Amino acid sequence: MLLANPVTFTPPAVVRPGTNDHVPTPVTLTELDVTIVDNSKKKSVIALIAFFRAPLVLWEGESYTAAGDYTQAAAEARVLELLGADPAAALVALLAFPGHRVG
Repeated sequence: MLLANPVTFTPPAVVRPGTNDHVPTPVTLTELDVTIVDNSKKKSVIALIAFFRAPLVLWEGESYTAAGDYTQAAAEARVLELLGADPAAALVALLAFPGHRVG
């Protein structure tokens, strides 16, 4: 999925006991490697973005029903909508530990 504008962010520092703080290098992305997972039984659609830990919830419950037979373009538009005005901050949030959900 191509991004209209490059997004640059700095991942959170990784600190491990007994080591020095690691200062991460900024990352610039021009595209996202997105896998869409549709679970009709749970009425949810999530986007898994390669290298990011937390899923991005596109639709669930009533919004899943309202989305109906969405297209790839609609799913990508929803990803961009959820990344919002500050995609860098949203992507950093997706680097959170498992169990943290964005969307």
